[in-house]
Amino acid sequence: PFRFSALTRSCVVIPCSFQYGGEMVLTRGIWSKKSGGVVYHNGQSYVLDHFKGRTRLLGDLHEGNCSLEIDDIKPFDNGPFCFSAEREHEKYRFNNSCVFIIMKSPDKPVMTQVPTEVDAGSTLSVSCSVTHTCPSHPPEFSWSVPNLTSEVTHTLTTRGTWETTSTITFMVAGGDGVKSLTCTAIFWRDKQQASTVTLNVK
Repeated sequence: PFRFSALTRSCVVIPCSFQYGGEMVLTRGIWSKKSGGVVYHNGQSYVLDHFKGRTRLLGDLHEGNCSLEIDDIKPFDNGPFCFSAEREHEKYRFNNSCVFIIMKSPDKPVMTQVPTEVDAGSTLSVSCSVTHTCPSHPPEFSWSVPNLTSEVTHTLTTRGTWETTSTITFMVAGGDGVKSLTCTAIFWRDKQQASTVTLNVK
């Protein structure tokens, strides 16, 4: 089975696609635990209490997309979780349709390099990037300096992993000496990680 990483309490999107040769449209996508029990079903009464209100199908079955989002990930939401589909009373199973989820700590943000020496009063641009698994609620960023401009971008890096980047420009404060610049990534449901660089102001 495929393995995807997830941050507990955040959300994870499990990318999923399938090919189906029949002419009739599949009417229902279902995700289940391999050991038994339904994780996602469009009839909530079928879903295990533990997963009720935490799962949703992001994809369009008509386009062969069965991607699943699980929110508020618990430490024991490891799976394996398997996808199947139904059309009226017929059930369809697919090869390679099961996935494991591996819990991880929040990633540390990575900052772009800054000059070793900067002039007081000059304007500096710096970026801070972090990877995550929750595109519907990407991380937010907090900086230790007031910024003049701020831009945030989101990119898909690999299956199941996204990168969010915050780029700011700011004016270097006056006064000689070493100053620190900190970028804090705040993940969905409040887990945080920070990175700090030092600026030698002259």
